[in-house]
Amino acid sequence: MSLQNLQQIQEQLLVLQAQSRDAIAFQQLVQTYERRLFYYLQRFTGASADSADLMQEIWLNVYQKLPGLNAPEAFRVWLYKIAHNRAVSYLRKRDRQIAAAFNQVQNGLITESEMEQGYEQLENAELVHRALEHLSLPHREVLTLRFLEDLDLQEISEIISTSIGTVKSRLHYARLEMRKVIEEECNG
Repeated sequence: MSLQNLQQIQEQLLVLQAQSRDAIAFQQLVQTYERRLFYYLQRFTGASADSADLMQEIWLNVYQKLPGLNAPEAFRVWLYKIAHNRAVSYLRKRDRQIAAAFNQVQNGLITESEMEQGYEQLENAELVHRALEHLSLPHREVLTLRFLEDLDLQEISEIISTSIGTVKSRLHYARLEMRKVIEEECNG
């Protein structure tokens, strides 16, 4: 049994315990995802101060809805779906134009190998974080979910409620946009 499989089983047990209102198990789930979820919200909303408030709302929502989760193995996708929906609501309230831009669909298909070609450029974390701030909201979100949260295309598709083709397209264009920003940063 691999370490990853063992971690997945451990997480499923925590979810089952938390569904029974085990406070310690729920706290362990919060600790496991808190930093990554906070980073996701910061990248998605662009608002550090508001991200803390969103986190509280999300975890309250998770706590309330957790007993209704039928598949403990789907916890991570379910959690990010809740976070995504809450962040979209936040953006709609804050700025109707950002929400409209988020809902625009970009079409086009690319291969998995094409998406991965630019991954080498993403090794410099500081440069990546600065570059992410320059990307459009849909591009920033898919890159964060794919490369920083290591979610697969199907999981991202479920979280942002769009087709896999749209996810692939956004990743492709996000990668191109990211490459351009990084090149501009590096070339002065």
